[in-house]
Amino acid sequence: MGSCVPFYDEASFAERVKALANEELLEIWEETQRIERLLSSDLRFEVNFSPDYEKTIVDELRLRAFREQNADRRSPKPDKQTGV
Repeated sequence: MGSCVPFYDEASFAERVKALANEELLEIWEETQRIERLLSSDLRFEVNFSPDYEKTIVDELRLRAFREQNADRRSPKPDKQTGV
């Protein structure tokens, strides 16, 4: 369940994002999109409260994907015959 104060310490959202799993980041992003659509369509209220959250989440996911790709390239492929 959501809260007005999602984090109780002084860590910034950008720092908190680094500790969340990819699935959690995507869930936060999806929820902010849903809320914006709800407010924009049902209430006819133009709101855009998530650009900073969205950018932070997308940047973190891109960084993780980049790191995974580089890790895959650096790790040696096992020999098909020996398995090593």
